Amino acid sequence: MKSLCGLLSPKSSINSGFSFAGIWKGIVPPKVEIFCWMAIINRINTRCMLVRRGILGSSESNYPICLMEEESIDHILMHCHKHWLIWSKIIKWWGLVWCCPKSFSDMWSQWTSLVHGNFQRKEWLMLFFSVAWFIWLLQNDLIFQQKTPDYDTIFFLIITRLCLWLKAIHSDFPYSPTDLIRSTDGLIRWSNVQSFRIDNMWSPPMVNSFKWNVDGSSLGKPGPSGIGGVLRNHHGHLLGMFSVLVGILDSNIAELRAIVKTIELSASNCLLHHQHLIIESDSANVISWMHKPHNYPWKHHNLFSYINRLNAYFGSITYSHIFRESNYMADCMAKQGVRRSSDFVVWF
Repeated sequence: MKSLCGLLSPKSSINSGFSFAGIWKGIVPPKVEIFCWMAIINRINTRCMLVRRGILGSSESNYPICLMEEESIDHILMHCHKHWLIWSKIIKWWGLVWCCPKSFSDMWSQWTSLVHGNFQRKEWLMLFFSVAWFIWLLQNDLIFQQKTPDYDTIFFLIITRLCLWLKAIHSDFPYSPTDLIRSTDGLIRWSNVQSFRIDNMWSPPMVNSFKWNVDGSSLGKPGPSGIGGVLRNHHGHLLGMFSVLVGILDSNIAELRAIVKTIELSASNCLLHHQHLIIESDSANVISWMHKPHNYPWKHHNLFSYINRLNAYFGSITYSHIFRESNYMADCMAKQGVRRSSDFVVWF
């Protein structure tokens, strides 16, 4: 399919790094995907194209809905003032402000960048397909069945189609077309509920325990890497933090180095000696290595031996895996560490 796209796409699109990645997602019927793909690469047989091929006379090139401009794919799907009002209403309904692009392919290139979040992008893509497909059906109804377009109901029908496609993918989608027309809040609220992780909030340790949250960040595989960590007590009070550049590493080893640095700093602080430490990381691999030492990479045996020697300073150490959402402060410190020229360590 990718090679076929390359053969049929205009050279200008290829040179500009044009991407069709969002089309073939399987989130709408295949005939709609194929239509939009052909429209984007300007391979639809419009009146303008048929005139150039000598199939129609030059007097027959105007678009039959507005009778003001030649019937090109850009005019049909976007530049016709009646159809741009549809796009404008959709964009306003979502709460956005946007200028009319030069072409339908430009619109496609810009479309997904207007919203954020995985589920919202999926909805937004489906909305693009729904509007373009409905405008095309309006034209066909006028030409082949002499039906006059009903622009008063078209917005409702577009949202209805979007709702049906969403329910086909997510059977538990709870909103009706009327709910969606009233407000887009339902779309965003429902998608946030679906992506919410139950234990994604930081929780304090037990009394007389101390919790480190640690993280590593690598700009490549391998690449420049930083590590960071944050220490808090059972009240949630901040007791210490660090942010350090550790050189060229892959992400797993950066995460391991973050744990080594955490234990090293804890051993240097006499207030933490003989205490129970909890070390939380969002790296499932490294936490697995700490729980099952026989599984760790042998080439890093020296780091694990160093950790075992430092363990003697503490009453006990518990290693726990957490979601990234719970590790926000440590993640920030690690990302800062990548760009540091000197170590940052502070105790409160």
